[in-house]
Amino acid sequence: MENNFIIVEGKTFDEAVEQGLKTLDCDRENVTIEVLEEGKSVLNVTLKKHKIKMTKIHKPVSKNDPQESLSENGRFEIKTMDQESFLYIYPPKGGGSPVSADEIAFALQRKQIDNMNMEKLKAFAAKRDLFIVNINALTGDNPIDGQVIVEISKDVMTAVVTLLPPEGGRSLTTEEVVEKLNKNHVVFGIDENKIQEILTHERYYQKHIVATGAAPIQGTDGKINYLFNVNAKIKPEVLEDGKVDFKELNLIQNVKKGDVVAERIMHTEGTDGMTVIGRPLKAKSGKPINFKKGKNVVESSDGLQLIADEDGQVKVIEDKVSVLQVFEVNGNVDNATGNISFNGRVVVKGNVATGFKIECDGDIEVLGVVEGATLIAEGNIILHKGIQGNHSGKLISKQDIVARYMENCYAKAAGNILADAVMHCNLESKNKITVSGKRGLIVGGVVRANSEIAAKYIGSTMATSTKIEVGIDPELKERYDQLKGEMELLYKNKENVMKAVELLTKMSKMGPLPPDKEQILTKSISTNAYLEEKIEKINDELVNIKYILQTLSGGKINVSATVYPGVKLFIGNSMYFVRDQIQCSTFIRENGEIRIAPYMG
Repeated sequence: MENNFIIVEGKTFDEAVEQGLKTLDCDRENVTIEVLEEGKSVLNVTLKKHKIKMTKIHKPVSKNDPQESLSENGRFEIKTMDQESFLYIYPPKGGGSPVSADEIAFALQRKQIDNMNMEKLKAFAAKRDLFIVNINALTGDNPIDGQVIVEISKDVMTAVVTLLPPEGGRSLTTEEVVEKLNKNHVVFGIDENKIQEILTHERYYQKHIVATGAAPIQGTDGKINYLFNVNAKIKPEVLEDGKVDFKELNLIQNVKKGDVVAERIMHTEGTDGMTVIGRPLKAKSGKPINFKKGKNVVESSDGLQLIADEDGQVKVIEDKVSVLQVFEVNGNVDNATGNISFNGRVVVKGNVATGFKIECDGDIEVLGVVEGATLIAEGNIILHKGIQGNHSGKLISKQDIVARYMENCYAKAAGNILADAVMHCNLESKNKITVSGKRGLIVGGVVRANSEIAAKYIGSTMATSTKIEVGIDPELKERYDQLKGEMELLYKNKENVMKAVELLTKMSKMGPLPPDKEQILTKSISTNAYLEEKIEKINDELVNIKYILQTLSGGKINVSATVYPGVKLFIGNSMYFVRDQIQCSTFIRENGEIRIAPYMG
């Protein structure tokens, strides 16, 4: 706009300034402000508006000197605070000119302030820093004490003071500054040490924060700290050689009874704050939280822990923590599930693929087919269809194994084994093996049981080699066979060592042996002594086991239909080789021999 100044009114000084800045379209540092009439209000009711004159400062711009574009002339403002008037003189910027003392004097005269000391006014106007002075210091020669200007932030959380030096009067004291703060309603968070420091170092005309409010500390919400991975995702195990085992996916998180599965962090109430004028700031309390309990979990007596009440899989279901005693696989056990290790019962509604493993503390129940997989259970193993082991499938149970059919697998049960058909398997039972049902067939492989083996058919018309053993502890027999294998290897090694000893001994009789040959001879003699000691120890264990096996004579073999040629029957340490078909018979041991008796099933 063409005019250099405007006159505006407002309910407050700041409102009038803001209105003028909008009209002039410039910032506050680009104007000078002259108060023409002071406003007046009672109980927030405006009786008289503030009237000010705002003059826009023109900044000369030189095309040759970029610094000229940053130049700004000095300016001044007249502010009234605490019923006292202060003159704010702002220094010029860049190549700007200081504010004219005559211009200030004219503005003061308009406010009916006369008898100004022009020498002081000119000295003040020439200063190169922000200068604030009580207008009373410009009239006459009366001494003026040091003064303090108090400003409070809009959020009422800080109070700022600007100290003015005395003009012939006395300096301020800390107590006087605090008193001035109190008169301006600042009563909280006053830093008297800071005030003393400002006064000691005479830091005038600068704004200093001398009071700070206390912000409220909001309360924290209570929360549940889960001691297991709530969002468990498929994470294959990385082996030492860097390969990834996609069978070990670590999807199941097992817990034991008594394990702590979650902790409750209590909410806090929060701490109230305070503004510098002593107004309380209420803190917000945190929200409490409670455990959401599912199955098989209990709270501790203090309510701060959630504890598993059973062994099983810990999981969050519908926001509730539960311990599941049954782990269900709705499909197959394969790459999608990985191996399963669970502290409870496992139910597989599909198949178990080759190469995978299920291990649990309870029963394993498979509704589909088990391929060349490994199943290990502290409880029973129940296969609704059966196992096609492909010479690699294994079933190991601390109780019973039940399957419709078993083919090309190894199975070991601390209890009984029950099946409809057993083909080319290696079975071991601490008690009884029963193969009944529509087929009731045992053909091929080795079948061992402590007390009894019962079947419809054993062997086949093709004279398939089939070995049936009862009255013997399978584990003891397995140990006996293992020791026999070790003994054979030891004798073979001893034979090789003795050949070396004999050869080197002959060479030594013909003359001294070279150092390396002498060393080999010494080592061979030492190895031979070790092998003899090992052979003696294993031989003693073999004798003991053999004696136990010979004393076992219990057990029987029941065949309700036919035993075919090619079958070897063992009861204790007695053996019977079937050369002709035998119908509906029971085989028992009497007087150290196996006798064929009428069927006792």
